[in-house]
Amino acid sequence: MPFKDRKQIWSIPNLLSMFRILLIPLMVALYWKGRTIAALIVFGVSAASDIADGQIARRFNMVTDLGKMLDPLADKLTQGAAAICVGRTHPQAFLLFGFMAVKELTQAAIGARVIRETGHVFSAKWFGKLCTVITTASIMAMFAFPQLPERAVNALLILCAVMMLCSLALYIDHFMKYKAAADREKGQAS
Repeated sequence: MPFKDRKQIWSIPNLLSMFRILLIPLMVALYWKGRTIAALIVFGVSAASDIADGQIARRFNMVTDLGKMLDPLADKLTQGAAAICVGRTHPQAFLLFGFMAVKELTQAAIGARVIRETGHVFSAKWFGKLCTVITTASIMAMFAFPQLPERAVNALLILCAVMMLCSLALYIDHFMKYKAAADREKGQAS
């Protein structure tokens, strides 16, 4: 098991990721009570803590295997919950949620296979981070402006879907190249 060291579990970046997960019910409750600005503030605090946990992890050498999995999980849970909230005023956002779920489950299944076969946990890549930034910013815009014209909402949703598809394709390519290289190393070591 890669999380034997308790210091790894309770590192500041991991605690920030856990904090972000705990903010999700608050954000959803505020949004559903019609307190959109308060929900947006909570969403903003979550996004700011996402930036902080990554910078702290890299700057103070606190990157952990748990953090490599917990950080994107917090991102996706937050984005998914926010997409469901936005679906209240823009039902087409439920399609984004469905697309997001398929993308993340596919990526998780492939990533789990690579971890199982190679023992390596990957950090987020630039294309995954870009996808997260664009998706978060798009959903925040829909959160902040519930009266956005449908054309604008549809354009944001299409942008998110295209970014997710590109990110998934690049992650699959990355996973497969890494696995192929690991297989070659195993073959040479035999």
